[in-house]
Amino acid sequence: MKRLPICLVFVIALFRIGSAQTLGEHQVMVVYDSRVADSVLVAEHYAGSAKVPGGAGGDPGLHPGVLVFDLASAGIPITATNGTIMYPDYLAQIRDPIRAHLIANNLVYRVRSLVLCKGLPHRIDDPNNPGIGDQPGQFGSLWVSGHAVSASVDSELVMLWQDLNETQVDAFRTADGGYIRSPMWRQSRPINTWTNKNIRVQKHWAFLVSGNALRTIGDDPTQLLTPGDMLLVCRLDGHSVADVIGMLDRAQNVVYDVDNSAFVLDESDSNGVADTDPNNELDNINDPLSKDDDYEVTRDILLADGRFNPAMVHYDAQRTVSHFSVGPNVDFGGQGLLITDPLILLTHYGRNHIGRPSNVELYEESFNLRPGAVFSTMESFNGRAFNGLGTLVQQAQVSDFIASGGTFGIGMVWEPFAQTVPDSNRIVRNFMLGGLTWAEAAYTAIPAISWMHVVIGDPLARPILSSDDINGDGRVDIEDLYAFEANPVDINRDGVADNTDRQLLTDSIRVPLQQTFDYGRR
Repeated sequence: MKRLPICLVFVIALFRIGSAQTLGEHQVMVVYDSRVADSVLVAEHYAGSAKVPGGAGGDPGLHPGVLVFDLASAGIPITATNGTIMYPDYLAQIRDPIRAHLIANNLVYRVRSLVLCKGLPHRIDDPNNPGIGDQPGQFGSLWVSGHAVSASVDSELVMLWQDLNETQVDAFRTADGGYIRSPMWRQSRPINTWTNKNIRVQKHWAFLVSGNALRTIGDDPTQLLTPGDMLLVCRLDGHSVADVIGMLDRAQNVVYDVDNSAFVLDESDSNGVADTDPNNELDNINDPLSKDDDYEVTRDILLADGRFNPAMVHYDAQRTVSHFSVGPNVDFGGQGLLITDPLILLTHYGRNHIGRPSNVELYEESFNLRPGAVFSTMESFNGRAFNGLGTLVQQAQVSDFIASGGTFGIGMVWEPFAQTVPDSNRIVRNFMLGGLTWAEAAYTAIPAISWMHVVIGDPLARPILSSDDINGDGRVDIEDLYAFEANPVDINRDGVADNTDRQLLTDSIRVPLQQTFDYGRR
């Protein structure tokens, strides 16, 4: 019998003894509202006509194994204006019906991700200070005082089982204290590696010494917040149903062409160095929730990994309009730094770039985009324009990016402050290079929960790299490792095919192999 290489024995052992760890269909619950036609059509395309009646019919669904919940079945009207709902109404009309459904159907410990469909509210407003989240100066003062209630519906649902409006923390209720420091931020593990057995235990909260963020403390481990206590909430939304369906279809079986896929990392007024200590650059603000010089770190990760074409990593640190990255699909009157390469990541200072074209709000619509393209920009209101809401102060919108051919994105619905903007380097590490699903990778990039973020796109999507498909069959699996052993390939472009390349391939295979197992249902 032919002896297998040690690396193959190792991967096969993982296959045999591991349990599936990445997010699976049966752990996802789609939330829609049958009173809203768009919501029905999006849910139907995702979950299938058999589970979502009243739509077009005959749609098998992209993920027929998911669970579904119709908010209309609770019999409570949703009182929102252009997707903005007051905090007490959010509790009664959205949070509590979802809780009741999960309890009644014995799904509390099975569901690890919620998917909100187009037409559901995306912003929670403060009934004592309506609209203040759209006013950064006033909202900043309110946040510093410990009374910031505004949030996204999505980010508040991440903490579905915590009674944030009822728990006392010092002089403030936690819902009035600001954001919660996310325990999944900067992790690299799939969600199922954390138990959720304590998800309904109320946590022991305290304010961080600085930053006005909340964290859990104490000697009782059940009262300490872990990623297992979170729900990974994603949104299937856009300007139209057609936009959302296009986004979802592009998310299926994504293959990133490592030779011809570009990254835009457009910073402004930076020294271009990946500083280890916080500084005053917006991507590395001097705050307890530091960004670890995100744009430079993202660049360096891509170049060090080696699989993507380095000529396609477009990093720029300069502040003038001639260094403002734009694409060819919008006329900027000769202004900007033209990039025609098709993108898979748009990370940009946008409106916060010092030096910008006059029609700056159109830059995210200007690029050529490949299937699987991701949006994450340094702009406060880039997730605002859903449910008929417009933009503020010429800021890019993830909804416009999706309409232009984008596939995934993270945006903010109210002022989030620079220290809570997502880390693009975690999207690159854990999604594009790391084998996590979109939902898992997105939440490893988000510093704060119970805050302003919306994660747009199919939570179950997981791309592969063309460099790792050694045998060219459109999959990355153990057969590619066999093919590599028979004919080693220089995956990382360093001029030799060696163990480093083998390890990159093994890491790409390991998590998908585990997914062939049946998930352990609680």
